[in-house]
Amino acid sequence: MDRYNPFTAPEDPFDEEVQQPLTESQDSKIYNLLKPVTLAAFFIVFVIATVSLFTRPSTEIIVIQETLDNPEKIQQEPIVDKNIPSTTTTTTTIFISPPTTAPQNITNVPVVVNQEEIIEKTVQIVTHDCIESEYQNTSYIGLGSGVLVSDKGHVLTNAHVLENCSGEIYIATVQNVDSKSEITYTAELLKIDTNLDLALLVVNSSITGSSPPSDFKYFEMKSSSELKLGESVEIWGYPSSRGDGESYSLNINLTKGTVSGFEQDSSYKRGWIVTDADISYGNSGGAALDSLGRLIGMPTFGVTEGTSWIGYLRTSDVLKDWSKEYIDLKEEVDFVGIPILEIKEIDLNEIPRYNREEWNSWIDEDEDCQNTRHEVLQLESFVSVLFSSDNTCYVQSGKWFDPYNGEYIYFASDLDIDHFVPLYNAHISGGWEWSEEKKTDFANNITDPDILIAVKNSSNREKSASSPDEWKPANEFYWCEYAYDWIRIKYEWNLSVTNSEWNALLSMLTTCPDFLTYETAQNENHLFLETKITFYEKTP
Repeated sequence: MDRYNPFTAPEDPFDEEVQQPLTESQDSKIYNLLKPVTLAAFFIVFVIATVSLFTRPSTEIIVIQETLDNPEKIQQEPIVDKNIPSTTTTTTTIFISPPTTAPQNITNVPVVVNQEEIIEKTVQIVTHDCIESEYQNTSYIGLGSGVLVSDKGHVLTNAHVLENCSGEIYIATVQNVDSKSEITYTAELLKIDTNLDLALLVVNSSITGSSPPSDFKYFEMKSSSELKLGESVEIWGYPSSRGDGESYSLNINLTKGTVSGFEQDSSYKRGWIVTDADISYGNSGGAALDSLGRLIGMPTFGVTEGTSWIGYLRTSDVLKDWSKEYIDLKEEVDFVGIPILEIKEIDLNEIPRYNREEWNSWIDEDEDCQNTRHEVLQLESFVSVLFSSDNTCYVQSGKWFDPYNGEYIYFASDLDIDHFVPLYNAHISGGWEWSEEKKTDFANNITDPDILIAVKNSSNREKSASSPDEWKPANEFYWCEYAYDWIRIKYEWNLSVTNSEWNALLSMLTTCPDFLTYETAQNENHLFLETKITFYEKTP
């Protein structure tokens, strides 16, 4: 592939010579010469047009696309009026001016989510013998929605869907958007928490009494830490307010909205997602999905403030944390061979304050006048570097690739050497216990090709000391290996991750191409592999 040369400006294919205006005397001469010709041409066109009105049953359009060199004719399919019998065809020629701007590449094609799979993963909860306190003598059928969260048939829903119900619990499903729900399975209540308004069920058997399947399709979850304001939300469920609230026979329903905000509760910083999406009675316990069909929360309740509607979704992080006793969450992501890092929340009051001077970057270990920065610049340049002086102490230019944004850089002054795992992050995740010698080794390590990486100044400064739950490279094609490298480095240096950091890493791994696994990514000089560079060049 030919690479972009930043030193050569691209030619404009649509540059054209501007014609000079004619003088008044020239105009007069040309007008006198062309006047008879013009009148004759006008008469011929008028005759042809008049005849065509009475004789054309169909019109074939030929488009002539003008270019700078020669006009080209592009034959289009004839447009035929089927109500008029075809006898004669008249050809009309349309002239189209060349485009004034270069055609734009079509990017960001929306991902098509499989609706059938969403329908399979979203179920209806049907409960019997439900009694409200003020109506002790009247029982009713309780209805709500639920989501499958494991291949073993675990279903999460809201506690209030099951509250005050003592009878059997059933799972109803639909075949498609046009069908009514039908009771399919019986279910057992495993866990319920009225404070968090959550309940966990597991499918017992088919309604026929046979064993349930062992391979239920279920939702992958997206951490709430990755959500941003304005992201789209889809609410899937069975709103009984729009159907027969006396029975279980309802259609699945979809409403849409946006992430409007977040609210904290006693235990979780983002315990709730606030949305303007409609949440009707019966939607409780259903699926709140992002644009890729991943579970971001559970519709729980809604309120009105004046003329405004506010819906509240329990976040996926709360769902995960609350159900982990029964569900092995690591089954959600199948990344063979990745090490499981120690998940540990950080209390800055319990560890010494970070001091960068203790990490001693940059050093000149071999005493050749080139410190760690300039050693890395030489190692990662695709071409022989040029130095700012004859003593070869300072690299001036070369050719580097920044995978964070998919760009080539040619001048060393435009580059920073990024600590892939920032020193501050290393400090708070366990590095504070290291000796100064080990800290120095980590901060200046050039034997591992991933610990230090040459990137554009702005990329490094935007990232700063952020972890993957706080910052991700702009180049989404690099997310997979970024996550793999982060996991490997932390594992090999015995550093911990927070829960939100780990969830962000797992989410990034879902972008991995078939050719790249943890095994192939570890300890490889990815910056020097031409196949990978070509892949990373395709910036979003």
